[in-house]
Amino acid sequence: MSNIGNSLKDGMQSLIKKHLQKKAIMWFIGSSVGLIILIGLLVLVMVIGVIASLGGETEPSNDNIGSTINISPEVEKYRSAVQKEAAANGIPELTNLILALIMQESGGRYLDIMQASESLGLPPNTISNPYESIRVGVANFAATYRLAEKAKMNVTETALQGYNFGSGFIGWSIKRDGGWTQKNAIEFSRIYSKGVKRPNGTWRYGDQYYVDHVMRYLQPGSGDNNNGQSPIKGGNKVIEAAIKAGSTYIGRSSYIMGGGRNQRDIAKGIFDCSSFVHYAFKQAGVSLGNLSSTTTDTIVVQGKKVSYAKAKRGDLVFFDTYKKNGHVGIYLGDGTFLNCQNSYGVSIASMSNTYWKSKFNGVVVRIVQ
Repeated sequence: MSNIGNSLKDGMQSLIKKHLQKKAIMWFIGSSVGLIILIGLLVLVMVIGVIASLGGETEPSNDNIGSTINISPEVEKYRSAVQKEAAANGIPELTNLILALIMQESGGRYLDIMQASESLGLPPNTISNPYESIRVGVANFAATYRLAEKAKMNVTETALQGYNFGSGFIGWSIKRDGGWTQKNAIEFSRIYSKGVKRPNGTWRYGDQYYVDHVMRYLQPGSGDNNNGQSPIKGGNKVIEAAIKAGSTYIGRSSYIMGGGRNQRDIAKGIFDCSSFVHYAFKQAGVSLGNLSSTTTDTIVVQGKKVSYAKAKRGDLVFFDTYKKNGHVGIYLGDGTFLNCQNSYGVSIASMSNTYWKSKFNGVVVRIVQ
């Protein structure tokens, strides 16, 4: 065949191919299957856009001051072991909570530091290796926590009390009240003590105040391991109430973008940065708008803007992370702030940390005058 013939043949094949491709595209768009796929893609893009607008979140800082909880050096030295077992059992966000539990169980002074022997049906303190105690104890707590996730409220508290009383408390408290309350913990202890009290007046079965006894070790800015920082206190009762409410989630929370906008999430300690700030102030009687639609954008326009040089405890500080004002935290004073971030959940961070210093945009909003 001549070169001219070959050229004509190639040109004709190209035209036919383009025509068929065009017809295929038009058929895809016009067909019901194609229409469904296109609508699905459109919805997916819209959902991604909505999620991106919620919470405003950030790459994690490596400077988490979650270690400012009141944990002794004897317990703190087991942090890496607890982290390993917590991750293996699917609860890495509860590392600090477990360390606080260890403080209550043994203070790190006994070999069975989690008092885990009894969960295996063994006499107390049978386990003679701290790392074995951590392995058994964390696995037991993880199983207890999963049962407690069925609670309508106070998931973490329900799990803690269940670790002390036994898992039977969990189903009992959920059926009775939807989860742990101090009142039902006392009642459960009374029932299983058969009316017998200790000399100090508490019921003999278990520790009816176990939740408070563990939670006291999760207070920020106190204890032996506070990185040299002294506890910071302010005089405004509303601000202190908001900070106290938020601080209760240190070490027992997790970050999910768009989370924290319903009571189920809140009960599990699931927040993003903006829903966490909304929650903390709500507990102090201050509304930052509609919870379901709260974002960093809706929060930054509230209150009064002040300079960072005049920032006070309880002011909100904003950071340009994935967007302008993409992250928010509650300023604590002395260059620290309380926030929910995606590696640590609720934690205390430093304004002088390299990451946060580079992202801080100078925006400070005073909600409570």
